[in-house]
Amino acid sequence: MKEVIKLTPDGHTEKTRRLSDLGIAFYCRFEHLGNLGDIENAILVTQQAVDLTPDGHADKPVWLNNLGGAFLRCSEHLSELRDIQNAILPMQKAVDMIPDGHVHKATCFNVLGNTFRSQFGHLDELGYIENAILTMQKAVDLTPDGHVHKVSQLENLGNAFQSRFKHLGQLRDIENAILAHQKAVDLTPDGHAHKATLLNNLGTAFLHRFEHFGKLGDIENAILINQQAVDLIPDDHIHKATWLNSLGGAFFHRFGHLGELRDIENAILVNRQAIDLTPDGHAGKAELLNNLGSAFFRRFDHLGKLEDIENAILLRQQAVDLTPDGHAEKATWLSNLGDAFRCRFDHLGELRDIENAILTMQKAVDLTPDGHVPKAALLNNLGVAFHHRFVHYGELRDIENAILLNQKAADLIPDDHTNKAAWLSNLGNAFSCRFECLGKQGDIENAILVNRKAVDLTPDDHANKAALLNNLGNAFFHRFEQLGELGDIENAILVNQQAVDLTPDSHTAKAARLANLGLAFKSRFVHLHELGDIENAILVTQQAVDLTPDGHADKAGRLNNLGIAFQSRFKHLGELGDIENAIILMQQAVDLTPDGHAHKATLLNNLGTAFRDRFRHLGELGDIENAILIHQQAVDLTPDGHTAKAAHLNDLGIAFQSRFEGFAELGDIENAILVHQQAVDLTPNGHTDKAIRLAHLGNAFWSRFEHLGEPGDIMEAIVAYKQATENTSSPSLTRYHAARHWAILCSKHQSPSSALDAYTVVLEIIPQIVWFGQTVHHRYKELPKIGRTINAAVAVAISVGDLPRAVEWLEEGRSIVWKQILQLRTPLDELHQQYPDLADELSRISLALDNAGTSSYQNIHPGIKHKSVEEEAQNHRKLAARYEELLQHIRELDGFGSFLRPKKFSELAPATRNGPVVIINVHDSGCNALVVCPSTDIIHVPLPMISSGGAAKMHSDLISLLKMCGLRDCEPCQSPMNHEVNTFSLNFCEILDILWVFVAQPILSAVEGILCENSHDSLPHITWCATGAFAFLPLHAAGIYGSDDPTKNVDISDFVVSSYTTTLTAMLSSGSKPKQDPTKSPNVLIVSQTGTKEEKTLLPSIVKEVEVIQRYVSPDHTCHLTNELATVEAVLGEMSKHEIIHFACHGIQDMQNPLSSAFALYDGRLELNALMRLSLENTELAVLSACKTATGDEKLPEEAVHLAAGMLAVGYPSVIATMWSIWDTDAPLIADKVYANLLGRCDNPGSQKTKLTPAYALHEAVKHLRKEVGETNFVRWVPFIHFGV
Repeated sequence: MKEVIKLTPDGHTEKTRRLSDLGIAFYCRFEHLGNLGDIENAILVTQQAVDLTPDGHADKPVWLNNLGGAFLRCSEHLSELRDIQNAILPMQKAVDMIPDGHVHKATCFNVLGNTFRSQFGHLDELGYIENAILTMQKAVDLTPDGHVHKVSQLENLGNAFQSRFKHLGQLRDIENAILAHQKAVDLTPDGHAHKATLLNNLGTAFLHRFEHFGKLGDIENAILINQQAVDLIPDDHIHKATWLNSLGGAFFHRFGHLGELRDIENAILVNRQAIDLTPDGHAGKAELLNNLGSAFFRRFDHLGKLEDIENAILLRQQAVDLTPDGHAEKATWLSNLGDAFRCRFDHLGELRDIENAILTMQKAVDLTPDGHVPKAALLNNLGVAFHHRFVHYGELRDIENAILLNQKAADLIPDDHTNKAAWLSNLGNAFSCRFECLGKQGDIENAILVNRKAVDLTPDDHANKAALLNNLGNAFFHRFEQLGELGDIENAILVNQQAVDLTPDSHTAKAARLANLGLAFKSRFVHLHELGDIENAILVTQQAVDLTPDGHADKAGRLNNLGIAFQSRFKHLGELGDIENAIILMQQAVDLTPDGHAHKATLLNNLGTAFRDRFRHLGELGDIENAILIHQQAVDLTPDGHTAKAAHLNDLGIAFQSRFEGFAELGDIENAILVHQQAVDLTPNGHTDKAIRLAHLGNAFWSRFEHLGEPGDIMEAIVAYKQATENTSSPSLTRYHAARHWAILCSKHQSPSSALDAYTVVLEIIPQIVWFGQTVHHRYKELPKIGRTINAAVAVAISVGDLPRAVEWLEEGRSIVWKQILQLRTPLDELHQQYPDLADELSRISLALDNAGTSSYQNIHPGIKHKSVEEEAQNHRKLAARYEELLQHIRELDGFGSFLRPKKFSELAPATRNGPVVIINVHDSGCNALVVCPSTDIIHVPLPMISSGGAAKMHSDLISLLKMCGLRDCEPCQSPMNHEVNTFSLNFCEILDILWVFVAQPILSAVEGILCENSHDSLPHITWCATGAFAFLPLHAAGIYGSDDPTKNVDISDFVVSSYTTTLTAMLSSGSKPKQDPTKSPNVLIVSQTGTKEEKTLLPSIVKEVEVIQRYVSPDHTCHLTNELATVEAVLGEMSKHEIIHFACHGIQDMQNPLSSAFALYDGRLELNALMRLSLENTELAVLSACKTATGDEKLPEEAVHLAAGMLAVGYPSVIATMWSIWDTDAPLIADKVYANLLGRCDNPGSQKTKLTPAYALHEAVKHLRKEVGETNFVRWVPFIHFGV
């Protein structure tokens, strides 16, 4: 053709046509071979054709259009903006030159639209894509369906809608794109050469909609349609590689959604085919290389094989190298290359990889102008890289950069953008990471806020929903680990479980999400000690391990975490198989981890701890030998400045001490002291773990003292324990135990005054243990130990003569445990009511301090950068200082002067206005009574003839006697056999004899003068407040009975009227109630139930008991609820309307959960729980004529955990109750005499003049019962007792 043109003179009529045909030929050869010279020649000769053609010529618009098309194709090859601008000018002229009805008008609109779309691709200005869609739509509208160009115009319109969709993310654009592409496909017959192209475009549109909305059906359609496109063309087809690339992209995205390995294998296969079909100089080669690299990258993420990430880097580097700097995709491919470097860094930990990642990603950002759409994605990726470098190296500026960049990325896109949720989640992860480092509350709040927003922006069926839920769960987990708020770990488990449920088993992220869920379950187990949590932790962590291939970077960490879960269950249940499994798994984790790995020392330390636990269980030397060897390796691998060095030394010291305790080799305890001292020296003052490490050092000195008897070791131990208590940023429970050991050593080896100093610290710490930071389960478990400690402290205070302090301490201890069990208002509740912000801050800081300590083993949690030891200490010191500031501030507030301090004795003394209160303290060092009197100083009565062991023996004997007669069961009592009565009476006599001779008589003798002062015309009144086993013994019945010489018989009831109280505070609150008008008849609520569905045994005498009560109360002042009327709701509704309540029914004492102790009513149980919610103002007396209403929990003697004490707490100042099951026939007799003395007969005004108080009324009733049943028939009359004032 060139020769023909040369031979054609310029003025020849065919010259322009021949130039145009030559341009088309050059264009076609360029399309086939991709040689730049061809498209340049096409432009040159087509320009000549245009220049030679006058404006009015019929072909001028066609050749202008062809010229624009050549410029456009050249711009696509070289990415030169001027080529696009050169293309638009002739195309616009062509459109303007063609009249509206012309056959080529639609074609010109179509080509012009394509050019606008290309210009949009370069400049990213919305106006260009708007023009593209506008002109393309005109082309489609002008072209009838059967027209040869209709299909291509629909195709181009669909592509333009897709471009705008990528820019704005609006659903209507991708819907329009799919609609246009689908119509193009439908208009094209199956054998048509262009069918495959149209199918490919439709598949791509479905893929884009999937990327935005995550619906599985779209990616299924994309694969199906792209596969059809590929199958329709031979390998040498010009577009084969491009469409294979599209199919590979669809497989790639479905793998991301379902995680099925075959999809990523297929993606790699077809992407590799696409590259093999594309010559090196081809314009699309770089994109194909980049995409194949992405497929290898994703398979690496799934399988963890190093060769895959190596291939990903190699291919992405080639893509970058083939792409000139001005190319539209250069920045994206640089960012992808950086991401591959980042991923290899995470796997191998080599610094150069993360440096290269940040360098290439920064270059990508720098190449992209601020208004350009990809800018946000590039900023996001760079932020992620900085985040990962921070995790490994801990440079604060890296996480600052990460937050800054991730925030910018999120701010650059609207909420409905396809990537908004994912980038918000990345920002949330960065905030969470900075929180882990600095502990700033605002960071974790932001982390949860943005992660929650990410979840809320994502529909439930979106492919990425599970990942976002997982990240939100991790943020809740981190806040729980720091602050200990139960709601956070509940939320963590909830959302992590949702993430797991949304993730198919074959998905690459399934194992990681299961692992996170397992950590959350284990963390809640540590907090609540509920077996189900550790069972679930083991189950899901095992699944995570099973789903993780052997070469995967996280395999060792997950094996370690599974081992820790088994170890935790072993500590809970003591089953040998669990610790065996823990050792096996932890050993595997160690074996999989190279020596230079950052986690190697931690994994070794955990394994050593497991061997140590098995040694304590089995006592086999080999285990403790292994423990010491492995702990030593962990120490040796940990550099001196590392935050974990002191912890590893501490664990090594514990192992040496364990071997010493087992085999008494002096060298072991010497080594234990040496390494514990090193651990202490490496831990800064103010660090949360300082106290526990000092305590372990104290333990080691104490052990050496017991072996060698050197007084210097005791001094060293005391110093260590004392210093531990002074580290106020350590958990209160740790400091409490240290203070207790300090006090014990002082009591045994130093002066009582030094022990008093130590116990003063103990008592200051106790409120912090029980009011803050411990779960109900944990506090309940600690209460018996705390009770014994308080008894020891009181014994020391008594020994130095500080009796007011002894009373204050005993009262504080009993009040604490009592309020804990009954869930009464705590000091924090009172504060919260008046100063909620102060209460919230104090609670939050206290929880943070209690949760700051490290455990003896560590989970491996990817993505957490631990603070340096000094950073940790600084944070803990700030928390402790703020805690002290808050306490000081609160104590300056009106009414809060003694906040978290024991009540002063001066505040407690008014409890004795109705007579002396006898407090009996039981301790191994001796038993003592403290008599708090109305008008004199406290009287100390030593009880040298009774010991804590003796009291416990009497209690045990009493229980045996009661069981022998069936009196520990809640049944109406029948008469036992005569020999049982005799045995019972004889043994009971012994118990009451001891109580009189060794307890009651010495006390009454000491206060005889005071009793006489307070007696006037009646017997004096005394109130017993006993601790330990004495809380279960019938002090009110002490005496000598059944003596052969009747003159030697003596009975405490001849000298005093006895009552009981749980605490002095209970008497204060009861005594402060306004007295009722004595002339006014009280309202009485009678609740009777002869039997229920639950309690099958009938109580026939209840009918008589009710009749007796009704003699003393007029119908106007009586409400009787019985049988079906005595429902839980009815009783609760009536209680506030009556001053006196009388329960004649079965009573149920729940030892497992005292708050579930109950009265058995018609429709169920009226539990103490429900009673505690009442607010009763004008109550006077509760009579509990039911079984065992004053039987406490033997395990918790400091707590009077029974129905009678519960009624006191509800607001009844006086309660009549029973210590064990009573005879059914005795209840009416007692009721008759109590109400006769209390109220007098309602039909006999004269009988009402000599009313007695409840204590005296019961005293007279029991005297009458004794005469009826016999003095030595103790089982009948002893159980009736009075509580309160």
